[in-house]
Order: sequence, then structure tokens, then C-alpha cells
Amino acid sequence: MRRTHPCVRPGRCPARLRSRVPAWCRATWLALCCGCLLPLPRIALADHDHAPQANASESTVLETVVVTADHVRDYAENNPAMVEVLGRREIDRRNMRSVEEALASMAGVEVKQSAGVGSRIAIRGSGKSGGVLVLLNGRPLNSSQYGSVDLASIPVETIESITVFKPPVPVWLGAGASDGAISIVTRGLAGTKEKGRQVTKVRTAAGSYGALEANASSQMPLAAGTAMATAAGKHRDGKRTNNDLDSGSLLLHWDGDLADNRKVEIDGRYFSSESGSPGPLDNPTPDARQSYEKASFDGRLSGLAGANGDYGLNLYGDSVEVEDTSQSGLVSTLDDARIGLKGEYNWNDDADRWALRASSLVENDDLDHTLSGSHSRMTAGFGVQADRKWQDWLVTAGARGDRITGFGFNPGLSGGLRHVLGEGWSLKANLGHSVNIPTFGQLYQPSHGSIDQTRGNPDLDKEKILAADAGLEYAWSTARSIQLTAFRSETDDPILYQRGADLIYRPVNGGSAWRHGLEANWKYGFTEDLSLEANLIVQDSEVEETGRELTYTPHLKAKLTLQRTLPGTGTRLETTLRYSGEQYTEMENRAAQQLDDYLTVDCKAIQPFKLAGLNAEWFLNVDNLFDTGYSIHYGYPDEGLRFLTGLNLSF
Repeated sequence: MRRTHPCVRPGRCPARLRSRVPAWCRATWLALCCGCLLPLPRIALADHDHAPQANASESTVLETVVVTADHVRDYAENNPAMVEVLGRREIDRRNMRSVEEALASMAGVEVKQSAGVGSRIAIRGSGKSGGVLVLLNGRPLNSSQYGSVDLASIPVETIESITVFKPPVPVWLGAGASDGAISIVTRGLAGTKEKGRQVTKVRTAAGSYGALEANASSQMPLAAGTAMATAAGKHRDGKRTNNDLDSGSLLLHWDGDLADNRKVEIDGRYFSSESGSPGPLDNPTPDARQSYEKASFDGRLSGLAGANGDYGLNLYGDSVEVEDTSQSGLVSTLDDARIGLKGEYNWNDDADRWALRASSLVENDDLDHTLSGSHSRMTAGFGVQADRKWQDWLVTAGARGDRITGFGFNPGLSGGLRHVLGEGWSLKANLGHSVNIPTFGQLYQPSHGSIDQTRGNPDLDKEKILAADAGLEYAWSTARSIQLTAFRSETDDPILYQRGADLIYRPVNGGSAWRHGLEANWKYGFTEDLSLEANLIVQDSEVEETGRELTYTPHLKAKLTLQRTLPGTGTRLETTLRYSGEQYTEMENRAAQQLDDYLTVDCKAIQPFKLAGLNAEWFLNVDNLFDTGYSIHYGYPDEGLRFLTGLNLSF
């Protein structure tokens, strides 16, 4: 059995930075510097000059990371958990420009921009704010403050793979995954076929509503290892008043191989944004503003442990500064400092019948807000999972425990089985219990400290969730498969939102709630140049004490994606249809705050060509092609028809 250590990585480096120059201008300047100042070895350029365009993305696939990607795919195929995997090659081929776009392309996943920084992620139809654990190279990104997750600070150019675990999630991954988990793995170069070579990529784009984008990434050998630098800047004016955004990011990475099959990786990351907060249509805030800065540091050591084990140790820290100006003119600030240590261990026996996975975490999060004061949360937890194979059967069982300041001890359990029924056929079933702890935003202030639209509730209790699913899969080949899954979750003390006469949302605990339904996935590659993917979710939900539906939980959600590569020209075309049924935004299910159903069409065109001997791509993205009118959240309309066009260069 081939053994390898994980390539999981991290990210960032605390810093405090303020400037009157827009963030996107600063980051664009940095991007150009990174692309121009780093030397370009002639041999690397010559190699790429003669490489066919179809293999441009393939040339940056890294040998060590390929092993990691194979390990993830093996877990997806051979373990009970319902898993979706998106790899580097697919991200490049479909010209995905952000983590949000990449996630939204995956079956059963929906990503919506939240008010302010962050994204609301829904997996398998769940509309709950929070409950999705996001891991970057094994370390949690979720902050104690926010219900949504900051994904904009992760450059998509650095990502090797994205894995989505649908609930119930194996508990060894970590706490806070009641509605799913997302594992993002970034790329490393040391010890691979790319070692000693430099690859540089530059992207520029412009579009509707004043949209401007620029980013550059470069990877090169440095100090007995390999370094990577990525910088990006964005600007948009937005369709609504006070819906503008300027943002910029910078990532610095180094990794190197040590003796005895060990690997060290160090990342520093900085993200900054300045944006307006327009508020909903019935309670607009044309003068509310927000500035956001986040600096992060990650260090990771990984290697082999004995003949059959491997380990990873992550040390990480985040520093966040937020300044909010409310409609009344009141200025509030939030400072959030977090530091943590996470360890992972994996083991298989020689006969590949037993497997053991374990993870531990110690983390401290300190917040200071001008309105709600100072708060601190310490988390310490440990999780373990054992897998046992018998011919066509695989059984897993896992347990974890987390002690969290203010909420005591929180247990988690998960188990599952997989049975191979025949050639290409398999049956999977999973059961899990988890706990969801209220964020500081839910307890004391809304996410990012805004006071114009929501309030906190310090009396909130934690949610207790019991989830189960069972699915039947059939795969003709890697490009042709079908999956049908039944799922159900039951929640005690669900956190729900009420909107009062003052138009302000306040969180409360309901007594109990349930959600169940069916999910169907279908992938069919007609030829190498033509494929179709479909996802359908049919579900029902209820808060038992009121008889009302859960918020942001439509009865029907569907997504259909058609991809076509034109012979001869290599033009890549993609069309995606998305449908969402009616849904409510608050627990009383008032008709006045119901979101109507909608159907949208998004299109892509990517044309590869040569530009002065360099590999290049022209791309065009058109979102909401038919200008469908709908709301992302109550009172927050989608901007309608919009486009973005630009150029990718690789050398």
C-alpha cells in the first residue's frame, strides 16, 4: 500500500494596515509587482511556448498534491459519507474566478453573498445561517463572531481541491458541522515535478456596474523550497445606491521538504475591503459603511508516523478589524484575535482493513466591540473515527467531545456503512449527532457589528441536531453516474429569527424543528466534449411549535449545467440553469416577507489562443441572462443581468 503524508496547508500573517488608497488599487499594484519583478527562467518559458493549450492547467498539477487529491477521491468513493469533490484541473478548465463560484458549481451547494463581508452557504437545501464547517488545509476558518464565512480572502489560484461533506458529517473533521463541511486544500510545490520551475498567471477583467478585477500569481523555487505569491484587487459600483465594494488581497506562501519525509508549509494572508451597506428596500441605509481587514498566519508540519501512519500539525492565527458606520452616524468597531493549534493523525493497517483518523483542537478567540464589550471563547476538542472493511462492506464509527466557554461539554457522534451491491452499484447510509454553538454575533451583535438591521440575544441556547441519510449510487464510469439520497434532520432548540415592528431581526430558540427530503444527482458525459450535470432537491420542513416552515428552506431547488467544447477551435461553453422555490425569511412565515420562486440562466464562454507565444484565454461570463427579478434575502434584490469579460495569461 502506498503511503504519503497529507499536503494540507494553511494561511496567514497578522498585520494592521490602514490607507486612504482603495484596497483594490493597493492590491492591483502588488499583483503587477509580483508578476513583473520575479525573474522568469527562459527554460520555463520555452517549455510553455510549445505546450498545447489544452494542457496548460495540467502543467501546474503537482505530483505530491495529485496523491492528496487521489486520497480525497478514494475517501469519497469508498467511505459512507456523501461527498462532492472539485479538483484543480476542473477549476482551471471552467475558469472559476473565486471560491464562491467554485462552490456554487458543485451539486447540492448554494452560495449567497451576505450583507457585509462573508457568504451564506447552503448544503443540500438547508438555509440556516451558520452550521457549515469550513476547513482550510485542516484548520477551521469559522470565526466565533460570524454566522457567514469569509471566503473572499482565499485566492482561487492557490486551491488544489474542494471537498464538500453533506450532513451528517464525520465528527473527526471538527465541531460546528451540523449542516455540512467544506474542506479546501491549497497547493504546494516542494518535492514535485514543478520544483525548480516558475509559473506565473495574470488575469484582468471588466464588466457591468463598474466591475474591475486584476490578479496575479507566481510560483518559484526559493531557499531550499518553493514560494508562491498571489495578489488580487476588485472594484464594483453595484446597481443599488451604496452597494459599492473595493477589496484587495495578498497571499505569500513557502513550503519545503525536510529530512525523514517531513514537510513544512508557511502562509501569510491579508485581505481588506471597503463597502457600502444599502440595507433592505423597506429599511434602506444609504449612508451606512463598513471597512474590514483580516490578516492571518498558518504554519503546518506534516510527515509520516511509522510504517502506516501520517500526521499534520497546524498552528494558526487571525486578526480582524471591522469599522461600521450606521445610518444614524454612530461608528462602532470590532477587534477579533484568534489563535489555535490543530493536530491530525491517520493510520491504516498493512492489509488495508482497518483505518483510524483522529484530530484535536485548542483555540482561543478574543473579541472587543464598542457596543457589546469584550468576550472570550476557549475551545478544546478531540475526535476520532475508526473504519473497518469486510469484502464489499465498510463500517465507520466516530466520536468527539468539545468543551467551549459558556456552553460546557458538547458531544458528537457519527457512524455509517457502505455496501458494494455489484459492478458500479453501492449503498451508503449515515447517522450523526452534533451541536451548534451560537456565534457572538447571534448572542450580542449581528455579524460584523452592524446595528441597523439585527440585534443579538445573550440568552440563546445551543442547537442539538440528529441527522441521517441513505443513498443509492450507480457509476457507469468516472464521467457517468447517478445518485439518489433520502435525508432527515431533527433539531432541538433551533435558532430562528423574528422580525419586529421596528424592522429589526432578533434570534430566538424554537422548541424543535425537522427537515427531510430527497436529493438526486446525475452526471452524464455524452462525449469528451459534451457533458450534462443535474441536481434536484425536494424537501419539507417544520418548526413543530408553530407549524411553520424553516426559513430559507424552499420545497424545491434544482440546478442543470451543460458543458460543451467546440472541436477545432477549443472554445469552451457552459450554461447553468438554477431554480429555487418559494421560501420565507423569518420564522412567522409572513406572506409579506416571502421570497418568490425564480429561474435564472448563467452562461460562460472561454476561448484559448496564443498571445506573443504565451498561453492565453479570453473569457466572458454572463449572469442572470434574462434579467430575472428575485431577492437574495428579503429586501435585497439580485442585480439582474450582468457580465464580466477579461483575459488570462499563463507563462
